[in-house]
Amino acid sequence: MTQRIFDIENEKDMQDLFSILPDDVDKIEKYPDGVIDPFAGFCSPSIHMPCRSIIKINWHDKTEITRPIRECTEQDVGKLCYFWGNDKNDYAYGILRSIETEKGETYYTIDDADGGLYFEHARRLTRQEIEELC
Repeated sequence: MTQRIFDIENEKDMQDLFSILPDDVDKIEKYPDGVIDPFAGFCSPSIHMPCRSIIKINWHDKTEITRPIRECTEQDVGKLCYFWGNDKNDYAYGILRSIETEKGETYYTIDDADGGLYFEHARRLTRQEIEELC
């Protein structure tokens, strides 16, 4: 049986790779032989396995990859999400009410006391993140 090699230039491969890793894994660093470094910033406390021998990656010329952020879609309306703007201090948690596009820009709306806040970015929270918030 041939082992799969994840190609970092293939979006589907990166989605598949991060889908098999725990939610708290945000970054993967290259080990000299081209596989994942188990001692780099990627192996979370929840991983207790020889990562290097299990997951192989075609790195091309990169030495580090980060988890792709999947922005919200219409399917996420009504779900608990994390919202953020261009300023790192501009963020909120809440229920996504709508997604609006104006002049090529997308805005994600969250309800508040004033009727609604708009953010440039939003992503659905993971189960783990929801548990941590509660």
